Amino acid sequence: MASKGRESWDKRQRERTKKDKQAAKRAERAERRNSENELQDEGPSEAELYERFAKLSASHANGEMDDETFEEKKEEIFELLGVQLH
Repeated sequence: MASKGRESWDKRQRERTKKDKQAAKRAERAERRNSENELQDEGPSEAELYERFAKLSASHANGEMDDETFEEKKEEIFELLGVQLH
């Protein structure tokens, strides 16, 4: 009879461990979602960055800025977009 008590205790421990892991995963997912939302809120949207680049390209094409300035600003925009140039 004593062994039956041990089996149910082991089962409760397994269930508790499983629930703890599930709770930890839920918390981790919620934290990841919150950090993604914060990252999106920090900078300009992708559409705004593309619009900036279009204006920058138009200014460069019209001769309103030199090549060096164009390249610097282009790299800044691409960095914010997460695009590597090289």
